Amino acid sequence: MKKRFALSLALLAGLAVGATSANAASIKATGSWQVDAALRSENDFNANSNADDNKFSIGQRMRTKFEFIANENLKGVLETQIGTNSWGNGLYQISAGRTPNSTATGALAAGNGNLILRKGYVDFKWPNTKVNFLVGYQSLSLPAAFGLGSPILDDHFAAAAAVVPVTDNLSLVGGYARPYDANNFGSTSSLRNVSGTSTDAAFLYANLDFTGFKVQPFFAYGYAGSNTGGAGVGANLLGGMAAPTTGTAYGTRAYWGGAAFTMTALDPFKVMADVNFGKATYNGAARQDSGRGGWLADIAVDYTGLSMMTPEVFFAYSSGENKDGSKSERMPVLSAENWAYGSFWMQGGDTLNTSYTAPGSTLAQGNPNSNLGFWAAGLSLKDIKLIDKLSHTVHFIYFKGTNAKEVATMANTSGYGQLLTTKDSLFEVDLNSKYQIYEELSLGLELGYINADFDKNVWAAAGADRDKLSKDAYKAVFMLNYSF
Repeated sequence: MKKRFALSLALLAGLAVGATSANAASIKATGSWQVDAALRSENDFNANSNADDNKFSIGQRMRTKFEFIANENLKGVLETQIGTNSWGNGLYQISAGRTPNSTATGALAAGNGNLILRKGYVDFKWPNTKVNFLVGYQSLSLPAAFGLGSPILDDHFAAAAAVVPVTDNLSLVGGYARPYDANNFGSTSSLRNVSGTSTDAAFLYANLDFTGFKVQPFFAYGYAGSNTGGAGVGANLLGGMAAPTTGTAYGTRAYWGGAAFTMTALDPFKVMADVNFGKATYNGAARQDSGRGGWLADIAVDYTGLSMMTPEVFFAYSSGENKDGSKSERMPVLSAENWAYGSFWMQGGDTLNTSYTAPGSTLAQGNPNSNLGFWAAGLSLKDIKLIDKLSHTVHFIYFKGTNAKEVATMANTSGYGQLLTTKDSLFEVDLNSKYQIYEELSLGLELGYINADFDKNVWAAAGADRDKLSKDAYKAVFMLNYSF
C-alpha cells in the first residue's frame, strides 16, 4: 500500500512539473566580456593637462544578454553590464563586491559591485501577423549606411517600437521614445516632481530593399520640456540641443530628416551614403531665432574584388557654427553611442572608453555633439588577411574644422581638443589588428597616432596655454575579448 501511495505521489509530482514546464521559457545567454590594457599619451593634445597623469590603465567591461523565449513569437530580453571601469578603481578594487554599512571605513566602504541595466524589453509578434513590437528599455537607431551608426539617435533608451512588413521589399519602423526624464519622484534624494521634465521623441523610417540597392528615408521629432536638464539648466542644454550663446531654461522643439543609401549593383564596388538634417527651435517668440540647425552628409566607396583586403575611400562634411553663435549652424543631436569615423579621435573601434561622458553633462570626445563642424577625407584598408586567423584594418583620415574661430571663446561648446575651427586640422593614422584564438576568443591590438594642428592664437584667446597646445596624440591598446 505504501509503495502504491509513494508511486501515486511521484506521478502527481511528475504531472505538476510537466504542467509547470509547459509554460516555462527557454533561456539563451550571449555576451561580450572584454579587458583592455591601454597606453595613451596626449590624448587631449594638451601637455599641461592632468590627463597625462594616467597614461597606462587596464579597463574591463562585461555585457551579458539573456533571452527568455516563450515561443517563436514572444520573448523577453534582459541585458546587463558591469563596467566600463579601470582596474583598481570603482567596480574593480578591494571591497567592490561588498555592501557598505554606515560605519564602514576605508576599503570596506567601497561597495561598488554594481550591475547596470543595458536592455530590458518585451519582443513579440501580434497574433496571426508579421508585425513585430518591442516595448521597454532597448537599443534603437535611426538609419545609417556609413560611420558605424546614426549621429542623431543611436543608443539605449525607453521606447515602444513596431516593425511592419508591407511587401517583400518594403517595411516600416516607427515608434515613441522617452530618452530623458529629470522627474525622479520616488527616489530617495532630490525629488523633482514638477512639470516639463521629460524629452519625448517620435520616429518613422522605411526600409526599401531591392536587389542591388537599399534606401532608408527617415523622419524624427522631439520635444524637450523646460526642466529636462535640471533646475536652471533647461532642455536646450541636453546633449546636442544648445546653441553657443544659449544659457536660459526653456523648452525645445526639434525635427530631423534624411536617408541612408547602400548600393551593391556596381559589383565589385559598394557605395554607401548618408544625408542627415536637423533643426531645433526654442519656446518663446524672442528665442525662436536663436535655435540650432545644420546637416551632415557622408559617402564611402568599397572595392570588394580582392580576397586579401577591402579598400575604401570616404568623404564627410558637417556644417559648422557661424562667428556670432546667436543662431547655431550645427545639427542638433540627441545621443549616438556608435557614430564615428576612424577609431581614435572620435573613439570608434573596439577600445573600451572609460572616459565617455553621457549627453546632458560635460561633453566628451566621441559624442557627436563634441565633434560636429568638420569635413573629413579618408582611406581605409579593411580586413587585411595575410595569415590565418589574423586580420588588420588601417585608416588614414584628415579632419578640418568648419566652425568659425570665434566659437572657441563661447559657452556651451565642447572646447579644445574636441571641436575644430576653420583654423584647426588633424591627421589620424590607425592600425587595428585582431587574432582569433578560438571562435569565441580574440586578441586585439589597436595602434593610433594623431598629428594635431590647432591654432594656438585661437585657443589661447579661449584661455588655453598656447605653449602647451597641439601636442600629437598616441595610443596602444591591447585587448582580450570573449564573445559567446
